[in-house]
Amino acid sequence: KRGIYSVKPTVSSGWIETYVTFNRNVLDKVDFNTSCYGYYGYFVDYNGSIKSVYCMRLHPMWMSDQRAKLGRFRLRELFIPGTHDSSSYRECLPPLLWDTPINKYSITQDDSIRDQLLQGARYIDLRPAFYPLLKPPFYANHGVVSFHPLKVILEQVRDYALKTNEIIILDAHEFPVGFRNNNVHDKLVQYLKDFLSDVLADPTIGWNSKLEDIWTRNRSVVLTYNDNYVASKFSDVVWSPVRQRWGNVQSITKLKDYLYGIHQEGASSMVVADMAELTATTLGAVTGVSPGLREMADSVNRHVTRWYFEDLGPTTNVVAVDFLRGTSIVDAALYWNLKKVTG
Repeated sequence: KRGIYSVKPTVSSGWIETYVTFNRNVLDKVDFNTSCYGYYGYFVDYNGSIKSVYCMRLHPMWMSDQRAKLGRFRLRELFIPGTHDSSSYRECLPPLLWDTPINKYSITQDDSIRDQLLQGARYIDLRPAFYPLLKPPFYANHGVVSFHPLKVILEQVRDYALKTNEIIILDAHEFPVGFRNNNVHDKLVQYLKDFLSDVLADPTIGWNSKLEDIWTRNRSVVLTYNDNYVASKFSDVVWSPVRQRWGNVQSITKLKDYLYGIHQEGASSMVVADMAELTATTLGAVTGVSPGLREMADSVNRHVTRWYFEDLGPTTNVVAVDFLRGTSIVDAALYWNLKKVTG
């Protein structure tokens, strides 16, 4: 190991921006057994003695590793970390100064689905779109912007589930392009069913089932679908919808007020997801006045992490964030889940 940056802290907590660019090549060397990877932080005293060590960490199988303890809980009783618009990713993003308007307001992640899952995300927010003239016709979008053929996303989810048996909530939401009638929904459900048939968790056991009930069936992808027609017609394929809680705000203060406010609502009988990110207004995006999603995530993610570590963790179910690696939301989830299992 070699030193690449050093700082002398003057406060007990805070945030430092470095000049170090993340080297994505370190992800080529990781697998399902990797914990620490790539980068390490050392706290040393005035004599140069190492007092503690912190590493950039993956959590590839955090659920399965704790199966004996987590198996008695329901999904809605645990803190599940996840990502917002999970499929809207580009790896190796250019510097902010070179951002195009489309990139600026549509990219929400800089890791593939596989790498999001390796980091510990277990809630994948999916926005399917339908283009009848394309082959294949289904894509993963952010609004009207297409990112990847849907099969690219499904392949990553399926492969991860088969290799780890981790429970993954795959949440189909919004359907921004092409879903003009129920016939298109029928086609998508069949497409999802065909692609994921060997990993789809049985929805008939319902949200009241425990994690062990899912694990014993050896099919661990919980497919949810935010459409009442589909939820009713295909109840043997999809689970009842996840309720996403949106603040749709543009400032850190307003996001905090919103998130703290919804946590006063009390427990829910369904799975609920806090969408813990700032959003650009339509006018701001069209005119380019609003900061881009990367800038907004960089400004808020450190605060989101602290809120869920300190105050919101005990009453949290699912949290979806932008640019996952810029947070420690997975660490917050593991911390509070451990407190639950130890009583």
